[in-house]
Amino acid sequence: MTQNESDNKYWGICDHSGKPKTTSGASAATCVSSGYTGTTYCDFCKEVAYSGSTIPATGEHAYGEWKVTKEATETEAGSQERACSVCGEKETQEVPALGHTPSAAWKSDATGHWKVCEGCGAELERAAHAFGEWKVTKEATETEAGSRERACSVCGATEAEELPALGHKPSAAWQSDATGHWKVCEGCGAELEKAPHAYGEWTVTKEATEQEAGFRERSCSACGYVQAEETEKLSPAASVPEGGSGWVESSDGEWGYVDAGEPVEEGWKEVGGSWYYFDDSAMQTGWKEVDGDWYYLEESRGGAEGSMATGWKQDGDSWYYLEDTGKMATGWAEVGGEWYHLGKSGKMDTGWKQDGGAWYYLNGSGEGVEGAMATGWKEVGGEWYYLAGSGAMRSGWQRLAGTWYLLNATHDGTFGAMLEGWQRVDASAGKPTSANSWYYLEPGSGAMAASRWVGGYYVDGSGLWVR
Repeated sequence: MTQNESDNKYWGICDHSGKPKTTSGASAATCVSSGYTGTTYCDFCKEVAYSGSTIPATGEHAYGEWKVTKEATETEAGSQERACSVCGEKETQEVPALGHTPSAAWKSDATGHWKVCEGCGAELERAAHAFGEWKVTKEATETEAGSRERACSVCGATEAEELPALGHKPSAAWQSDATGHWKVCEGCGAELEKAPHAYGEWTVTKEATEQEAGFRERSCSACGYVQAEETEKLSPAASVPEGGSGWVESSDGEWGYVDAGEPVEEGWKEVGGSWYYFDDSAMQTGWKEVDGDWYYLEESRGGAEGSMATGWKQDGDSWYYLEDTGKMATGWAEVGGEWYHLGKSGKMDTGWKQDGGAWYYLNGSGEGVEGAMATGWKEVGGEWYYLAGSGAMRSGWQRLAGTWYLLNATHDGTFGAMLEGWQRVDASAGKPTSANSWYYLEPGSGAMAASRWVGGYYVDGSGLWVR
């Protein structure tokens, strides 16, 4: 068999022209494989009449539509493929991850805010709140707490907290009437520190004579209110008529009393509505112990000399309280709605007083009603303390008017004082601990911070620093 290179045809060795021929071995060209026109045989002699030729590959696939084989998610890529309709060849392609679609609205809690992916619900753009300035929503008054709030400039979430009651601000000057004195609150006008007058000694402003009555006055040591009254004419120093009653003065200047002609020699005697005590027929003055109890008998003539004193009595720089019976009080005594503590000597206590395991504070001079037991918040020596309604000083954790405070629970010289700033204490008694148990108390107010950021630190609803 020869090849004519000019027309690239093959000529068979069979020359039976006109005889039937059969072609076999033909194949079509595909996208990647060449085809063949087939070999033609003579049906008569079965020899090759002529050979076929190669059909070149098409070189291009006839791809169909893409079909997803793995769905893409917000965080993971997917895939898709397509097949050639001619040869079945498949082509694979990655489908990019969808990416998150943040919600339009913010979600929030006490610590911060975030958005959610609308596809998978994942939290996005989480951050701490960016709070603005505090705005007062309710003004605090002298007796009621107020409130304030601030809003996050990003998500609009609000944080609210209580503003402590202002407390009363007493006026500098006292108000008074015949029965007592008080101050007024400069803010709301309420009456404060009301108490009976604490009178000092009587001072004679006009001496009584046998012909004219005299006058005397005394002033309240707290408010300066002056009480004045007339004193009776002096009884003649002559002897009492036989069988009569009256005062008599001995040659040595001592006074006695004759009752129905008989001198009173010993004991108590009521004369003109006042009680007197006699010893060896002489009227007694000053401090006198009778049957184990102490009494005070006025020493000045202008102060009804010898008469038994009741109520408050100043002797030197000290105050004493004499009950209605005249007996000197010791221990706790309620006077005019205020509680006082009188020592064993009867002297009124001021300042800190420990009694029965508890500490109490009794006002000193210039701290309200002198000697009166303090309750509520009290500033002493630059430190703030809280005294219960019973007067007993509190310590440790205390919830007052809805706010938690920490009062020093260690005996380090400031036991009971309100603590401020960061404190490393336990959650029960508020005592120092080696554990990482930190709380923050607002400087100035002492209020415990809760459910908010303090600088770069977050404290939860119980006030505990969350690490």
